[in-house]
Amino acid sequence: MTSISSPAARESDLNSLSTLTAVVVLATVTMTFGAMIAVFVIRSQVPAFWGRLEIPKVLWLTTAALLGSSATLEAARKALTQNEQEKAFRMLAWTTGLGFFFLLGQAAAWIQVLHSGINLQRNPHSWFIFLFTGLHGLHIVLGLGGLAYLLIRTREQVSGPKYQMKTRVVTRGVSLFWHYLDFLWLVLFGLLLIWRR
Repeated sequence: MTSISSPAARESDLNSLSTLTAVVVLATVTMTFGAMIAVFVIRSQVPAFWGRLEIPKVLWLTTAALLGSSATLEAARKALTQNEQEKAFRMLAWTTGLGFFFLLGQAAAWIQVLHSGINLQRNPHSWFIFLFTGLHGLHIVLGLGGLAYLLIRTREQVSGPKYQMKTRVVTRGVSLFWHYLDFLWLVLFGLLLIWRR
C-alpha cells in the first residue's frame, strides 16, 4: 500500500530540494569569489603599482538598484504564496528591469575606468574592478535567466495547484541565488571602496 503525500508536504519536499540545490551552487560561487578576494587582499599588501583608483559613482546607483531588485523579488515571492499571480508578474518584471539596469551601470563603470587615464597594465587595483564586476555580472546574467523563466510562468493566469506549486518552488531557489548575489556585491563593492585606501 503506497501513501500519497499531501500537496503541502510535496511542496515542502520540493522547497528543501530547491534550497539544497541553491546552497550547492552558492558554495561554488563563494569559493570562486573567496579565492579572488584572497588574491585581492594579498596583492594589495605589495605597494608596487597599487595606485589609488577613484571608484565610479555610477556603482552607488547600481548598488541601490540591486538592493531594490531584492525587495521587488521578495514582493513577488510573497504574492505567489497568496496566489496573486498578476502582482507577482509585475514585481518580477521590476526585478528583471532593475537587474538589467545594474548590468548597464556596471558597463558604464567599466567605460569610465577605461577613460580615466589609469594605466591598467601598471595598476592591479584597477584590474580587480573589472574582475569583480565582470564575474559578478556574469552571475547576474544567470540570475536574470531564472527571472525570465519565472516571468514566462507568471505572465498569464494559469490554473492548477501543481503548476503554481512548481512556480513557487522555483521562485524560492531563484530568490536565494539573487539575494546572495546582492550580499556578494556589497562585499565586493566594500572591498573596492575601503581596502588599502
